[in-house]
Amino acid sequence: MKEYTKTTTLVAKGKTKEIWGTNDHNVVIMRNLSNITADNDPNKTREFETKAISATTTTCRVFELLEQAGIPTAYMQQLSETEILAKSCKMIPLEVIARRYAVGSYLKRHPELGKAEGKLPHRFHSLCFELFLKTTGGGLTIDGESLVSGLTPEQDDPFIENPYDERWVLLHPKTTDKTPLGYVECEKVLPKHIGMKQLEELTRKTFLVLEGAWNNLGYRLIDFKIEFGMTADGALVIADVIDNDSWRLRTTDWEELSKQVFREGHALNEVENKYARVAQLVSHFRIPAQTIVFWRGSESDKLPEVSCLAGLTIEQPVVSAHKKPSLAMEELERLHTVYPEGGVIIALVGMSNGLGPILSARTDWPVISVCTTANEHPEDVWSNLRMPSDVPNLTVLSPKNALLSAFDILGQKNPAIYAHRRLAIEALDK
Repeated sequence: MKEYTKTTTLVAKGKTKEIWGTNDHNVVIMRNLSNITADNDPNKTREFETKAISATTTTCRVFELLEQAGIPTAYMQQLSETEILAKSCKMIPLEVIARRYAVGSYLKRHPELGKAEGKLPHRFHSLCFELFLKTTGGGLTIDGESLVSGLTPEQDDPFIENPYDERWVLLHPKTTDKTPLGYVECEKVLPKHIGMKQLEELTRKTFLVLEGAWNNLGYRLIDFKIEFGMTADGALVIADVIDNDSWRLRTTDWEELSKQVFREGHALNEVENKYARVAQLVSHFRIPAQTIVFWRGSESDKLPEVSCLAGLTIEQPVVSAHKKPSLAMEELERLHTVYPEGGVIIALVGMSNGLGPILSARTDWPVISVCTTANEHPEDVWSNLRMPSDVPNLTVLSPKNALLSAFDILGQKNPAIYAHRRLAIEALDK
């Protein structure tokens, strides 16, 4: 990678980070600070020694996962315990939120979804997507034009009620009050070449990849807040940071691990320990190397189209279990050797399908048989259905459904595949 030199130019400074220039005007160095803030109230700001280290570690591991999953980010590499090399971006002044559960400010705007005593929080089957206009000191000015002014501290970062309209209505972010605080033309904030649909889709993909990664470790991603930027060539990317300030994260028994514990007034050493714990956990984020095996008895058996997904390799052996059983077993052992993190076998065979049952008896990978001749000869299905003991062969008629089932299985370990499937499932609600 090209060498970048930090300059003495402080490009920007926020409450928890500094942005420094480099010898390349399209690249910056982001330095995390030890501050932790709450409720836009400077009087609540505190510091703990390892905050910057934990924030940097968490952000880097998160962005590395997103990059592997094919999500565009401003991240380039980690430079030190507290510094990150990133693409220079023109930040879009929006706080973009995705929610799996109804908590926090959402309940202040929708108290009807408040958790009744003894019940679990309301879960959104399809992620709740929300936008807030990012204001500072009660206002927002872009290119010398004041778009919003006069907001109180409680009204800062107003909620955008109608993000898909050309003229946004701004509401109080934390109450049920529907009195508009102001109006902003969408094109003043979000360039037309990007569009709200692209912004929302990228938000959903990002959340779902992270949700899948946390699911794998046994944790619940409750919600998150992210920011977007535009690179020098106009590309939309996830920018700024995604760290323990950016989300609500809970254990399986609902213990909070994120910045929320600081907001609730827990001891600073407890907060520090939780941040360190999260930084250690994200170091386990990864995308496994897995396979879907389309195993056929003949070259003439057609394959369904497969999306290109991170960590996924497609294998296509053509070996008859009837005619060449020893070669079929050799191929099965080769697959187990190449893919220790597992796979799913889809056996695409027509008449007298011995392939799926034979493989099922010799592997712990799921085997899904598809009877390719079922439309013309429905009786052929019976060779897939009645299995002896210890032969867990599964049978479907549609190759596409077999593929989707394989995605569901592999998505339990692969966050990129999980996100792909959840996007499709949740789109059914639209």
